[in-house]
Amino acid sequence: MKTLSGPSVPFAARALSAAAVLFVAVVLFVPAILPIMVDGVDAAPRKYRSVRFGVDLRLGGDAGAYQSEPAIAVNPASPANMVAAFIDYADRPRQDRVRTVATNDGGATWTASAAAPQLDTRNATADPSVAGDSVGTLYHAYLEFGVNASTANDVDVVVARSTDGGRTFPTFTVAAAHSDTVSFDKPYMTVDTQPKSPFKGTIYVATMDFFSGVNVIVSRDGAATWSAPLLVAPFPSNPTGFSQSPLPVVAPDGTAYVFYAEYDSFREPRVTSILYTRSRDGGSTWSPVAAVAANLPSPGEFTLKNADPEFGSTLGRGVEAFSFPAAAIAPNGTIFVVWVDFPRGSCQFLGGSPSPCTDADVRMSVSRDGGRSWSAPVKLSDDTGATDQFFPWIATHPDGLASIMWLDRRLDSRNIDYDVFYTNTYDGKTFLPNVRVNMLPSLLGALHWIGDYQGMAATADGVFPIWNDARSGSPAVFFARGTLGP
Repeated sequence: MKTLSGPSVPFAARALSAAAVLFVAVVLFVPAILPIMVDGVDAAPRKYRSVRFGVDLRLGGDAGAYQSEPAIAVNPASPANMVAAFIDYADRPRQDRVRTVATNDGGATWTASAAAPQLDTRNATADPSVAGDSVGTLYHAYLEFGVNASTANDVDVVVARSTDGGRTFPTFTVAAAHSDTVSFDKPYMTVDTQPKSPFKGTIYVATMDFFSGVNVIVSRDGAATWSAPLLVAPFPSNPTGFSQSPLPVVAPDGTAYVFYAEYDSFREPRVTSILYTRSRDGGSTWSPVAAVAANLPSPGEFTLKNADPEFGSTLGRGVEAFSFPAAAIAPNGTIFVVWVDFPRGSCQFLGGSPSPCTDADVRMSVSRDGGRSWSAPVKLSDDTGATDQFFPWIATHPDGLASIMWLDRRLDSRNIDYDVFYTNTYDGKTFLPNVRVNMLPSLLGALHWIGDYQGMAATADGVFPIWNDARSGSPAVFFARGTLGP
């Protein structure tokens, strides 16, 4: 019987060796050139996520009320619970009131608005900010103005506290008291909710003092007591230089950052720098100031076109806007910062401030190394015209996505009325094609002021912008729910 012999040993070894090489090549090199497949799904890194916005809602107040400067925060312990705050000018001219509203169903319905508690009910309140801690306590920071005081410096920074999901804020403390040598403005707040932070629970309030510069106030006991205001960024040495709108955020390792704008509206070249300082010890000490982006083409404070025929020829005409930054940090430590300047536009100097400007752009810079380096600024709007995009805000999601909103005039050929537009990104390089948020345009008319900032909150699958709206011809606060796609 004939025996069928197998291949010789040397040949078999060569075949086995070739198979091993092929296996190694497939394992090591094919993933480098082909998308990785997991359970039949392309697992290549996502660049952005789709979004769908629902019906927008007016938050609080009657149709004739005058509202502005909204802020919003998600309760970290219960993401369907959110609190929003805004200024209500129903009792103008002096009895301005900060009010809060709350939701427990992700923004579908909201409670009736309640006025912030005060030291003296004759006083006015303004400049709200809201945040929550990991156990579900919500905090509300704002200014209280002594209307009948003998000094213009009678401004306290107040922080109220809620343990019922923002339905009420029955208790409050004075985080920083007024004196003859301080005058506070824009107290913005954040709470360290980072799971691995050694300073978890610390509350940071960043505020500007008109006499010195950027100050930070810290509480480590749930807003029961506060540190003395600490000057972390003095005003620039030139006599007309200014620092404004500090905003605190906290990184996953517990490092606290404060971002702000520095500018000089009276000296040429009139440029703005987006600066920051950071603390690695829970707010006890702060680093020397460094730049996200320096010498940007903006006077810092400016006006944009409205229906006033004297815009561009008379100082102060137009709607007032700013290059103030907004910032957020993703769970992987990536820092996103947005602001407004004029890389393609222009500004006039009419002998004072604010200057009239045209073709405002929202831009972003990103750091992936704790602020040691920053990407070159990129434009976020995909509008190809010369219309204005201004007043941006930003929030990050648990998966690292950054959501950005802003006011946008691309749909008005006159460059006056505005809408709200949105995009998102994972890497700060590739962005979701811009999406309109609102249902009806804001009819700006000759309004000169609509507030100084917007707000936005984020959850794993939702994004919640809140903005200064003028669809009725007077400023109001509107909100929309956005649902993120896969």
